[in-house]
Amino acid sequence: MGDYRRLATTIDDAAGEAFDKAAKLLGLAYPGGPAIEQLATRGNPSAVPLPRPLVGSGEPHFSFAGLKSAVQRAVASGDFAHEDIAASFQQAVIDCLVDRARLALRGSEAPTLVVAGGVAANETIRLSLADLARQEGRRFSVPPAWLCTDNAAMIGWAGVERFAMGERDSLDVPARARWPLDGRAEKVRGAGVKA
Repeated sequence: MGDYRRLATTIDDAAGEAFDKAAKLLGLAYPGGPAIEQLATRGNPSAVPLPRPLVGSGEPHFSFAGLKSAVQRAVASGDFAHEDIAASFQQAVIDCLVDRARLALRGSEAPTLVVAGGVAANETIRLSLADLARQEGRRFSVPPAWLCTDNAAMIGWAGVERFAMGERDSLDVPARARWPLDGRAEKVRGAGVKA
């Protein structure tokens, strides 16, 4: 608990940010993940040609800003149904997540692929990453979807685990908007304050 090694990060927008921005472009509610996932069920995931940033590269990091820009162009063109844009966007994100996770798994001896955070609440993403873990001979672990969508619950649970281990912090710990899990990790090109 608390001993992490960062294998990769985002060099611009994270997947959750991309979902929120794509949803806004499509006129959907915030948070964007559930709205996109619901609309995507009625669309064709191959209808809109969208990029898969960094897929196939040896670089382990994520990049979703270009995908968001491609969604913006697809919406502005008026050539595609919103359902098809949502489905194609979701599939592009899945392709990126699966490709990057596969790269990480092949470079690691970790027995389990653990997925958490808001994007892990998306059932289609969960199923795709579970399938990847099975293909790579790894276990798959993901919290219940309702825990993935509540950042306060995730932080609270981490606190419960640390408290159970006897860890305590004074109340004068400063608040930080971005607090890296691996303080030893090197900065990543283009990531700025995010990494």
